[in-house]
Order: sequence, then C-alpha cells, then structure tokens
Amino acid sequence: MSLDSTLDSGEEIRFLNKISGTIRQLVRQTHFTTRELEVVLLIYYKLLKEDDDNGGARFSARKGITRHQFTTVFDTVFGMTDNAMLRRVMTALDKGASSYVTMETWAKTMSLFLRGSFEEKMRYCFDVYDIQAEGMIRRDHMMLLLRSAFIKHVDEEVEEAVKDMVDIMLHKMDLDRDGAISFEDYRESVRRSPELLECFGQALPDRGRRANSNERALGE
Repeated sequence: MSLDSTLDSGEEIRFLNKISGTIRQLVRQTHFTTRELEVVLLIYYKLLKEDDDNGGARFSARKGITRHQFTTVFDTVFGMTDNAMLRRVMTALDKGASSYVTMETWAKTMSLFLRGSFEEKMRYCFDVYDIQAEGMIRRDHMMLLLRSAFIKHVDEEVEEAVKDMVDIMLHKMDLDRDGAISFEDYRESVRRSPELLECFGQALPDRGRRANSNERALGE
C-alpha cells in the first residue's frame, strides 16, 4: 500500500528501494521503525522535488534539501521563528559547511524532535547554546542568547535587566563556580529543574506543535 497518496506508487517504490540501505542504517541510529523512517524520508523526498536547483523530481543523495527549506520546516511546522536562534540550531544539528542538509541529518533531527530522550535533548540544547563549541556557555554568550530570545528592543534599562538575568542563571547553574556553565553544570541543573532545559531560548518545538507533527507525519 502506498505511504503517500500524492506520489505515484512506482516513483515511491523506486525511491524507497534506492535508499533501503540508508534506512537500515538509520533504524539503528534513530527512534523510528522502518515504516516510520519510510514516511519521514518520503517527506524529505517531496521537499527535494520542490527544489528546482536540485534537479526537480530527480533524487539527489549528494546535495539534499537546502538549509532554507530546513529552517522553513522549523518555522511552519514546529513554530520556531527566531532567526538568530535558528542559525545556532542549524549549527548544532549539521556541523558541516554545506548549504544542503542530508537525508541522514533530516531523519536524525526528526527523531530528536519527535522521539528524542530527555538526555539527548539536553545534549542538543547545550550544543545550541555553546556558541563557540568549546564545551562552555560563558557570560558573554548568555548575554547574546538572552537578548536574542527575550529582548526585541535593547536600551540601557533592558541591558541591565539582561545582565541581572545572566547573574541569576550563573548563580543557579554554575555549580562549580568557575564563571561559566559546563555541560556537567547544565545537565545537573536541568535534571534538578527540567524547566531550565531551554533557559537560553527556544531550541525545540513547543509541545503542542511536536505532538501534532508526530501525529500528522507518522499517522499516530
């Protein structure tokens, strides 16, 4: 039975046969079953077909969907709209320099967002907030993140408020008192207070959008 009524059944079969080896690998690397991965990757294929620069309907494993298409999904499907934060999200998810997003990155991102464990989400959120990828969230990084996440118009009074927020977060989360938040500090703080998971800005879909997306995409 066809998994997507908008695709020709022969085209769907050809695509799934072509990526069968990739699916077998991704079953071991994600939280999806084989059938769920087929659905997730058919969505990727349809996005790929929409991109004329990728050769239209011809499947291209070498390039993939564009980063613009990827971030548009974050905006329209997951309600993640902050452009500055989305750039950091993209860096955390896809550390390569290419302007394209591979099928593997797409599948692993959907697995993280829709089925990821709390531990996986902690690691990912920390990577988003770790601007310099040095294993530390430093004071100046916190200033940038909080301005981006919560403040639209920065003036002197607002700047002081952001500094106060940073002081509060350091006092609460810098457990070893070294002036920065390591992953160990962050993980222990979030385990104690789960509401701190996205304390420096939205890095995950909101719960309502995540549940609806799970149902629509995977037919649950």
